[in-house]
Amino acid sequence: MGDARKTGAELNERAIDWLVALDCGTADEQAFDAWRAADPRHAAAFAQVAATWRRTADPRLGPLLDQSVEDPREPEPVVQRTWSRRAAVGGVFAAVLGLGAGGTMLAWPARAHAETAVGERRSIRLPDGSHAMLNTDTRIAWRFGDERTVWVERGEVALLVGPSRQPFRVHSDPIDGRLSTGSYSLRIEPTGGRLLVLSGQATIGAETVRAGNGLFINNGGTEIATLSPDAITSATAWQAGKIVFDGMPLGRAITEFNRYLPDKIVLQQPDLATTRLGGEFRTDDPANFLIALRDGFDIDNRRQGDRILLFRKHD
Repeated sequence: MGDARKTGAELNERAIDWLVALDCGTADEQAFDAWRAADPRHAAAFAQVAATWRRTADPRLGPLLDQSVEDPREPEPVVQRTWSRRAAVGGVFAAVLGLGAGGTMLAWPARAHAETAVGERRSIRLPDGSHAMLNTDTRIAWRFGDERTVWVERGEVALLVGPSRQPFRVHSDPIDGRLSTGSYSLRIEPTGGRLLVLSGQATIGAETVRAGNGLFINNGGTEIATLSPDAITSATAWQAGKIVFDGMPLGRAITEFNRYLPDKIVLQQPDLATTRLGGEFRTDDPANFLIALRDGFDIDNRRQGDRILLFRKHD
């Protein structure tokens, strides 16, 4: 019985996730259809959640659940709508729904999620018209109601925050803050993270980070620093599918490139790590990077299984 109740609760949670994603326009329609068709219990759980939504929501919401879902990877024009989907469901999200034969109570709303695989980029239109661009191997979640909240669970995201009376908050393990209308880039790293303020301003605790500055956290230490034009170009190049090395040591450059590669580049000779590089490369084309190393530095490569080994050409 305990396992059955747990399975039912998990199905309801998953059905809610799909409903929120469908409402936000971020669901993969084919994946949703496959999930619903995979098990009769999936279809039943979704039907029950949707029915509860209809009963508790504004009556104008019913037809929305039957609309097709737009591909979130396609850019959507920013337009004003008299009756937007999120405006319609805003009040419903605050409700507490009783779901399942066992009377399991699930707090509404669940967070909507989006993520990217290694090497993938994806642009998301958030419910208020703001935008999030996800870099490689990134996962975010969001919930919009009285407050607009985005969680960056891993990776790197560029946020274009639109105007609203509701505050916009971003949460991550290293950095939590409140963002004004503007443009930002947040990256989580193994030892901390960084928030770049390209326009607008961010309030992080008692600190205010203004446009043209960045908040950097490393091993518990915090620093606010002014960003040079070159630093901004390098830090935001991924948004155009590029990676820029401006005097970066090879060891660090490989770490950066490996973020985008399923098959990782490995230095066979550690002393090569201090070699300084320059240049601009596409994140989805390591071949040109490897050619530049061979032609410019006599650093050759060979494949070994799922690794690309780098070594001195004449050794």
